[in-house]
Amino acid sequence: MSGIGRIVLQELRDRPNTTAEIAELCSISREDVLLHLRNLNNHVKRLLGYEQDAITVSSTGAWRADGIAGLLRLNSQVELEVVPKFLDESSTTWRLDFFLLAVLVKTGHLLMHDDITAGAQDRGDLATLIARSFLTLYADNQRRPIRGYKRVQRADYALDGDIEWETLVLPEPDGFRMSRLELTQQNPYNATLAAAVAVLIPEVTDGDTQAQLKAIARALAPQLPPPAIFPSLPQRHSAMQRVYDLARLIVEGLGLDLKGGTFAGPGFVLSTWSAWQSLCEELVRRALPDHKVIGQKRWLLGYRGTEPVYATPDISPLVGSTAEFLLDAKYKTRLERKPSISSSDVYEALAFLRAAEASQISLLYPSVRSVIDLPLGEWIEFDRVNVDSLAIEGFEIQVQGISRRGGFDDIVAGARRALIPKLNLP
Repeated sequence: MSGIGRIVLQELRDRPNTTAEIAELCSISREDVLLHLRNLNNHVKRLLGYEQDAITVSSTGAWRADGIAGLLRLNSQVELEVVPKFLDESSTTWRLDFFLLAVLVKTGHLLMHDDITAGAQDRGDLATLIARSFLTLYADNQRRPIRGYKRVQRADYALDGDIEWETLVLPEPDGFRMSRLELTQQNPYNATLAAAVAVLIPEVTDGDTQAQLKAIARALAPQLPPPAIFPSLPQRHSAMQRVYDLARLIVEGLGLDLKGGTFAGPGFVLSTWSAWQSLCEELVRRALPDHKVIGQKRWLLGYRGTEPVYATPDISPLVGSTAEFLLDAKYKTRLERKPSISSSDVYEALAFLRAAEASQISLLYPSVRSVIDLPLGEWIEFDRVNVDSLAIEGFEIQVQGISRRGGFDDIVAGARRALIPKLNLP
């Protein structure tokens, strides 16, 4: 990927003169730059189900990303790295934080190893980080390759296998036709691993990483084409589950596959608000292991004629069939002199409380404070609305540094400290 320029955008923050900068970098007109951006926005809208453009341009040429984060290819010469608003683009760990979050959201479990941090910290792009993660996970299990028996047909004069007897009289030029079972690594699982390696090799910037990927490609060859639908990995190969899951994400492009013109490259992109919702649900589930934590539970609010009307908070921790309190993941606060809960969020929260017959709800927002002001995992209440006996709390949660050693455990512990006092313990 030498010669490819990288433009970094911080979500919800204007980046001045971006159109002109890209036009000069690519030696094309500003109109062509905007055309490339329109094509990219159309891809993102289709793949994430958005109605509005994820990246907008002002009249002065400033670019602004809203609702997405990750690595996107604009054209054959420029890629965009979009940093979520709750991660610091100046931090050396934001890519690690983002990748951990992306994999958690896409697979429901963590693939990150602590020892990847040391190897990836000084490699400044997401593609190389993902490749290093893949190499680490593959190396952990390469002594237990995914193999299986396959019936193969061949012709030979040395008899070894089940012979097609009619060829004994009239053998083919290459010998007698036989079929036999062979232990082979040609299967859809290894085909997925090989396809992931093929995607990564031209994308990484680090020579050593690229060489290791090529070694894996040689070890897996020859291989079948990747399957159109990825099959579940058999239980006997469960040790390879994490690297297989990651390979699927690489082949799928974490939701984005851009192809057109003279370039074809993967994108690693996710919806930021959806990712935040998934992360909050996972945190609450781990922080309250004794509760049944239900995501998107429908509570009956009332009726429209004879049709029921439901209210659906993001997170409902249950004791039996009742919720002691509710939680709802939010992404944007009302920005004035200080953050506050918007009126629409207050009305929605009241509907949740009434439907679930609960008395308190916590609205969870990603913190944009520095880790100096708010340490990893800490919750801070920034607003509170009381309506009779009902309480609506607005919390900021710090997740910067989630990928550091023990970082995820820190944010689970922070969630537990914040939530335990809300329980009606005996």
